[in-house]
Amino acid sequence: MRLSFPSGEHADVVASSGVVGIGSAEGNSVVLVRPGVQPMHARLVLDSRGMVLEVLEAGARTHVNARPVLEKALLRLGDTVNIGNVTIVLKPDRDDIIDVHVPPAQKPTGTRAGVASVVLRGVSGTHFGKTIAVGEQLVLGQGRHGLELDEPGMGERHAIIEVVDDAIHLRDLGSSGGTSVNGVPVRDAVLHPGDQLAFGRNRFVLEAPGFPARGQHRTPPASFTPAITQMMAAVDVPDPPAAIPEVEDRGSSIWWLLLAAGLIGLGIAGVIWLGGY
Repeated sequence: MRLSFPSGEHADVVASSGVVGIGSAEGNSVVLVRPGVQPMHARLVLDSRGMVLEVLEAGARTHVNARPVLEKALLRLGDTVNIGNVTIVLKPDRDDIIDVHVPPAQKPTGTRAGVASVVLRGVSGTHFGKTIAVGEQLVLGQGRHGLELDEPGMGERHAIIEVVDDAIHLRDLGSSGGTSVNGVPVRDAVLHPGDQLAFGRNRFVLEAPGFPARGQHRTPPASFTPAITQMMAAVDVPDPPAAIPEVEDRGSSIWWLLLAAGLIGLGIAGVIWLGGY
């Protein structure tokens, strides 16, 4: 991640992890002796989970994408942070990380895999909090041809986002100012999930499940997953022998009962006969 200063108050600062202190006092990682910057104004905390801005002094005027921050704010690439009167843009380590080599436009050929899941989520501007489906193509501009953006100086057809089988492309349509992707000014760009697109005051985060993150290749769909070629040989397992049902000899059981009853009766009769004598 790189802290870039559009007005030149400080040289760019690249940070990968740890804490970046920002303020007017010596000892900060970024010393800004400018109006509105407090001695220990704020700090950026970077780790594997992301970036967090923490305001350290009460009343320190701090904004992220023109929205005031009193204590903490989660940050992403492309955000604009205002520390007092100083503007800081969060960019990738290098501008050329954004691939601007977009292949020639393709005409839609029908439903493509993953199209329905590609959306823009508004994070600032008139579309804040809204989710806009991109579909196969989405035109952005002041006209009513797609997503309408009320931006000064923007043409009716500013840019278009196209979804192809394995990528998402941003294509400029002859705009005067281009577009910002993760804080980097571009005309055309290959987009990835999590990218932030800025059109003046209007900012959007691209959500595209299943498409590759920046620096990764797309995972082939399940229908194209190579088949497993190593298999175990089939083994025939004989069925277990059927159990032979036990047949109860009910006739024999009855005769034994009758015989036992007869013997008992004879015994009782004998006892009675002997008792008579």
